[in-house]
Amino acid sequence: MLDTQHAREILSQFDWTSAVDVLLVATVIFAGLRLLSGTRVMTQLRGAVALILVFVVLGRLLDLTVVNFLVENSVTALLIAGAIIFQPELRRALDRLGRTGLSGYFGAARYEDVIDSIVKAAGRMSAERHGGLFVLERETGLQDVIDTGIPVDAKVSPELLAGIFYPNSPLHDMAVVLRDERVVAAGCVLPLANELPDRERNLGTRHRAAIGITETTDALTVVVSEETGEISVALDGRLTHVPDERRLKAVLEWVLEPGAAAAMRNGQAPV
Repeated sequence: MLDTQHAREILSQFDWTSAVDVLLVATVIFAGLRLLSGTRVMTQLRGAVALILVFVVLGRLLDLTVVNFLVENSVTALLIAGAIIFQPELRRALDRLGRTGLSGYFGAARYEDVIDSIVKAAGRMSAERHGGLFVLERETGLQDVIDTGIPVDAKVSPELLAGIFYPNSPLHDMAVVLRDERVVAAGCVLPLANELPDRERNLGTRHRAAIGITETTDALTVVVSEETGEISVALDGRLTHVPDERRLKAVLEWVLEPGAAAAMRNGQAPV
């Protein structure tokens, strides 16, 4: 039964410093959850939290002495383990905070420059029949993919993207990964698609890689065919061919808006 007297005593001690204290803690929790939202780490975190809750509930209900002792005395070890497991995401958060400040950390990613650069580079590469593969990191972290390539860490531009994929250049093979408004790495190895529709059986390795990375992450990929110059966009394991730069820009703007990915899963298309 609720002890109203005890509740009044607690509320009477709540002043402006307590409000600041709660606000700071809530901000840290919100920032952490927003950082991990949609990533593979978030799946691991949910599993760990579910396991801990099971132990807590069973320990309290059945009065399990050893389980209760382990739960009460494992907080420090869990925090250290979390820092080790989530190290790439913590480094990414600090890097983003240092480059963009608090507004960039809490605000949504900006894609205007990225879209314009990809559209111009893809159009130029398509006309010259230069193959290429661009991977846009979204909510799911791609650090494991980035680690397979060569660090670039440069502001995105059409010239940089087209230059990376110029024939016989050192980094023209594999894929380029873009994060926020920067080219993070080039020459990155991507997983290949597991299964392809019958109409896509003749796709080469570059297109299979473009589809493969989108099967396990929410990444968006843009691929330019070296043989035909055709431009395609892959999302959620599906490949969509686009006829020109105008349509490519429309698709990218539509997908990168909030809620667009869910609409694509339902088979809708941009107007």
